[in-house]
Amino acid sequence: MSEQHHINSDQLARYVAGEASPEEARAVETWAGSSPLNARELAAMRAAWDLSAPDPHARDVDVDAAWTKVRSRIGAWPGGAVIPIDRGRMVRWSRIAAAAAAISGIILAAWWLIAPRPQEFATTGSGTTVFLADSSRVVMGPNTHLRASIGAERHIALHGQAYFEVTPDAQRPFVVEAHGLKVTVLGTAFTVEAYDSSSVVLARVRHGKVRVAASDGQQLDLLAGDHVRFDATTRRLERIAAPGMERWGDRILVFKGTPLPEVMDQIGSVYGVKVYSSSKDPQGCKLTATFEDEPIDHVLRIVAETFGLTVTATAPGEYLLSGDGC
Repeated sequence: MSEQHHINSDQLARYVAGEASPEEARAVETWAGSSPLNARELAAMRAAWDLSAPDPHARDVDVDAAWTKVRSRIGAWPGGAVIPIDRGRMVRWSRIAAAAAAISGIILAAWWLIAPRPQEFATTGSGTTVFLADSSRVVMGPNTHLRASIGAERHIALHGQAYFEVTPDAQRPFVVEAHGLKVTVLGTAFTVEAYDSSSVVLARVRHGKVRVAASDGQQLDLLAGDHVRFDATTRRLERIAAPGMERWGDRILVFKGTPLPEVMDQIGSVYGVKVYSSSKDPQGCKLTATFEDEPIDHVLRIVAETFGLTVTATAPGEYLLSGDGC
């Protein structure tokens, strides 16, 4: 039931039964006129009241005669007492109880039908991409479990690693909880890593803004490029420097002064290929570039051109970067 103006099922039932006081009636009418949802709720109560009306074709029962018999039996009991009952009021309140029960059932059934069903996803040896009920995109890492409840609130319970591209919705904050750390956003892209095998939770923001908070009140706001580390054992929440190479989602790579051997390893891992180099000083070749889900041939061509190298496909899934370079 809506709590606006403190109108409850009993008050609605008394109103449709004609038992409400003038003050109660005005309160109900004000409440019903304050929103379409309240008006529909009152209409449902009227319908329930109408359905609870006695069947005009039902066989007439002499209630007074039956009550006289019961009264005589009660009066015969030791210490027996009889409580006078207004038959008409008894019938009206029976209908009120029936209507209240009916409307409660209607509301409960409606809530059950529209209540969000939690979504659960799990990965094993490899990651996968999933979409939540609000269209937010999640790239899950290996050995990750995620439970999402998307309704009036958007809540994610995470065990493992996941990259989130959140559908903006200012009215419904998006909250990820992992190992005692809560990450709250409105619309952004970020990664949370919280494996059960480690007491450390890592969070980093690709774009937008997030707020991370520990259960003991520690709190930090992160902007694009910011990283945070939370140790669930020591309860320490701290900012950390960004690494020279970052991977976002499945095929988004960001290199910042990253040595060529590490670049080749990451490209090979992301695309499932092997990349070699004949450069005399590969460590001296440092790459700063961003690749967003681009074909492997394009990525390697950019890397080769950056260092004055030549890329050659030596076998299926194998590439050689050759030349003096750097």
